[in-house]
Amino acid sequence: MMHPVGPSSQTTYWFRRVLVVVLAVAVLVTIVWFLASRTSRSSAGQDSSAAVANTSAAPTMTGVLANSTAPSRSTVPSPSPSVAAPTDSAAPPSGSPTDAAPATDAAPPTGTDVPAPAPDAAAASPVPPTEQPPPASSDAAPAPPPPSYDADGKLLCPDAAVGLAAKVPGEVKSGTNVIIGMVVTNTGAEACRRDVSGTTQVFTVFGADGTRLWSTADCFPGQGTEVRDLAPGQTLEFTVKWSGTTSAPGCTGDRVPLAPGSYTLIAQLGPVSSPPAAFTVV
Repeated sequence: MMHPVGPSSQTTYWFRRVLVVVLAVAVLVTIVWFLASRTSRSSAGQDSSAAVANTSAAPTMTGVLANSTAPSRSTVPSPSPSVAAPTDSAAPPSGSPTDAAPATDAAPPTGTDVPAPAPDAAAASPVPPTEQPPPASSDAAPAPPPPSYDADGKLLCPDAAVGLAAKVPGEVKSGTNVIIGMVVTNTGAEACRRDVSGTTQVFTVFGADGTRLWSTADCFPGQGTEVRDLAPGQTLEFTVKWSGTTSAPGCTGDRVPLAPGSYTLIAQLGPVSSPPAAFTVV
């Protein structure tokens, strides 16, 4: 084998053997290079896919968490302070310790108490009691009612614009008739109309101790209808005759003359009452 024999020269046979060996080596080198190149491209493709998957898996952060430089995106605070890690925009160098799994994939150690978030300072501070407005003064005068008008468009005298006074002699003889009366005055600044009918007029006598002793409403209530127009400051006077005796509601019981002593008379015109007028029975 080492010394070929044939019709050709020995040099020819050696040249052919060397050529076959060179071709075989070239083919072997080509195969090795192809396999190595394919393996390298496959590894590069896997690394690229992993990078793309890692990038797509990272959530887009907004608000407060987007500005945070903490190494973890978890909303649960770490039990101990940690060193700030690089943000997602700065990729760590290949092969460095930071190539390990991100902190978000790591579960907290078993049995570790995770501290609750600190309460807001504004919420923790005591809330001062709301200041209540001072109570309205009971002495404040009530608001006057709106003006009223009758069917003819005439302004009706409000009660606040009606002045009323009782009239009675200062001294009365027991058992005699007495003329008593009332004076109605328009104390307002405008002319107005007022119902002064006898049915709205009442005269009442009281004793010194406030006991009701006599009233026109018991036996002889007022009668008739009368509506008057009153100019500002204008007055009207009405009188009745009183027998000087007592009476009871419904005109029941005996009517007896008032005993000597001090008494008062009060006149009423509808809801308006006069101040008490004092007199003496002798």
